[in-house]
Amino acid sequence: MLELIAAALLAAGAAHAAEPDVVIRHATIVDVRAGALLPGRTVTVRGGTIAQVVPDARGRSLRGSQTIDAKGRFLMPGLWDMHMHFGGGPELVQENLDLMPLYVANGVTAVRDCAGDEAAEVLKWRDEIAAGRLVGPTIFTSGPKLEGYKPVWKGTLEVGTPAEVDAALDRLQAMRADFVKFTDNTLKPDIFLYAVGEAHRRGMKTSAHIPLAITVGQAVARRLKTVEHMAYAVKAGSAREA
Repeated sequence: MLELIAAALLAAGAAHAAEPDVVIRHATIVDVRAGALLPGRTVTVRGGTIAQVVPDARGRSLRGSQTIDAKGRFLMPGLWDMHMHFGGGPELVQENLDLMPLYVANGVTAVRDCAGDEAAEVLKWRDEIAAGRLVGPTIFTSGPKLEGYKPVWKGTLEVGTPAEVDAALDRLQAMRADFVKFTDNTLKPDIFLYAVGEAHRRGMKTSAHIPLAITVGQAVARRLKTVEHMAYAVKAGSAREA
């Protein structure tokens, strides 16, 4: 996967006997950990993963199925969009699909889809990209979000009782959603806390807008993993949050 290639650029892997798929020569690597540029590097890629990163002098004998001359160019870790939404309804499915190669062309190798109204399509794209049948960024998606009854958001699993939460989480697990997204438009605070706790009990990652009637501390106590949007997190800094 492309993001694995990018993430591994800063660590030299052990040499392998098999011929690399790609050899990139004369690259200047952007070392984001050290805040430095590393010129004159040869990088080999095998099976979608960095095999080794060596100075050009040590990489002269390396051969691959494809060779790229990166002289005068930079090689950097892939970018991740950590909060985005595929959506717009059936009439925009193709437009969302058309975005896939544009992400990669612009260096975005992974996206985190925090729920929308095209969940079935996004889950299909995720699996097709992972299988190499579609060009696009690696997708981590929540599938449809959990909300209360009659929410403003489309593409929602509406829940108002613990039993309905259980059924919704069953459905997300069957979809193999990467995490669970909760929003706060109509979701009752007690159901929110139950849902976050139950998802954690099942080993599911959780992401949420936090209802105003609940403190950040209460949500974290139920093992909420991420708070989306600074507006929901900033109240944790107030002495009057509760």
